[in-house]
Amino acid sequence: MESGYIKELFSSFQGEGPYTGRRQIFIRFAGCPLSCFYCDTTYARTPEPAYCSFINKNKNRAVALIENPIGSHSVLELVNELRTPDVHSICYTGGEPLLSAAFVNEIAKEARDMDYKNFIETSGYSATSFKSIVMNFDFASIDIKLRSHRAVEDGDYSRLYSNELDSVRISVDNGLETIVKVVVTRGTSVNEIERVCRDLSDLEIKFVLQPVTGADIKPDIEKLFTLSELAGSFLDDVMVIPQVHKCMGIL
Repeated sequence: MESGYIKELFSSFQGEGPYTGRRQIFIRFAGCPLSCFYCDTTYARTPEPAYCSFINKNKNRAVALIENPIGSHSVLELVNELRTPDVHSICYTGGEPLLSAAFVNEIAKEARDMDYKNFIETSGYSATSFKSIVMNFDFASIDIKLRSHRAVEDGDYSRLYSNELDSVRISVDNGLETIVKVVVTRGTSVNEIERVCRDLSDLEIKFVLQPVTGADIKPDIEKLFTLSELAGSFLDDVMVIPQVHKCMGIL
């Protein structure tokens, strides 16, 4: 049985992308190899936290600390405590879940046997790791990093971007509903967005421009109109959606 490190486990509403408002059970895996300057979950970057915070919906959202590492069966027992009739899927997020690919895969496989749908949020930074887990997922939200996001050192960016594109193709080829998200900041350039859209133009995806949360770096509305129109010239399904959970004040 696989075991691994989880930072948080809770039930909430999806706050990003086309499934905004859907109830999900979130498993936030610990650790991330990237360092995006706008990251809003820096607390999840630590690869081996001592405890997982389990937020129980039935006890006034009381937080219980569960000792890490946790086995996959124990994770699913906790997931089942959070199951409600309105749950759309289990959301595997991070951090970066692909850092724990074998652990993620075992949980996802067992979850499918329990009639859950599986939804992964990832940067797709390792196409090899993504390919190893894709067969157990129904939805993939792949967050493509721009050079201006400073997720990696400049010399490593081309490799990261290539892996992300490969992960998108793997997702589409395996029949997952595939969402590609790009965070837009004040510094995002037209050329960056055009390159991504051109490289994805032959794939059936949902494309989300997500304005960054934070008044000091968020783009103005005119930039969003311009980038949306540009994306629409390459892709059929384009939308601009902010982080709604931030507006609601929830996880």
